[in-house]
Amino acid sequence: MTLSYLLLALGVAVLLNLGNRWARVAGQVLAAIALFFNVWSIWLAVEDGTFDNAAGQQGQVLALLGMGLVGAAVLLGLLLLLPGQWREAGPVPGRNGRTAWGQASRILHWASAVLMLCALPMGYFVVVLPAGAIRAEFLNGHQGVGLAVLVLLALRLGWQLASAGPDSPNALARLNKAALYALLAGLPVSGLLLSGALRVPVLGIALPALLSVEAARAVHQILSALFVAAFAAHAGAVLWHHFGLHDRALVRRMLR
Repeated sequence: MTLSYLLLALGVAVLLNLGNRWARVAGQVLAAIALFFNVWSIWLAVEDGTFDNAAGQQGQVLALLGMGLVGAAVLLGLLLLLPGQWREAGPVPGRNGRTAWGQASRILHWASAVLMLCALPMGYFVVVLPAGAIRAEFLNGHQGVGLAVLVLLALRLGWQLASAGPDSPNALARLNKAALYALLAGLPVSGLLLSGALRVPVLGIALPALLSVEAARAVHQILSALFVAAFAAHAGAVLWHHFGLHDRALVRRMLR
């Protein structure tokens, strides 16, 4: 499962930032298909009574329902904006510049975003689903995706040290960027701590229990909530600049 999600994330990230219009259209269609199945899985859980049997987990159920609604809205947006990919686009250099991110940073950025959008609902499903093979599959996928995000973050930060990119537009944007980076690192690490506390192996490796189950779970849940808030602020600011202020250059720094 982890490999399939990683290939999906990299495929979407690469296709959306190529110059060929057919590739960009294919990337956006692929993203829409993946999002559809994400939303559909939440809808199936509603229909088959999975959420009705999740006693004591109403917060997680509401979070999943909210993700389903947001996902449906984003899916509609992807389809409505699909004709916009049918335009000419110049080449993107591999290295970062002072006015735009290079191809490598764009791929790492969007691959990480896709993986996180997969990891969040998977994590909530792990909490909501009853013990069994399906829950174990979601847990393994959630762990693997989290580790992949951590690796991509390390590559992304290392590349930015070697090739500096554009400055953030203001102090709030810099703070939000720092928070997102810290949470992208903290979430997988806290997940490892939780796995150790629960005595659940990660990639077949048994981890030490450094925290109690309650403490490790609380840390992971708090960081998850903070990431959702930081991600929403980031996405909201980008949408406001693009559609409200008509600042097309800001989005074009990271996307075709």
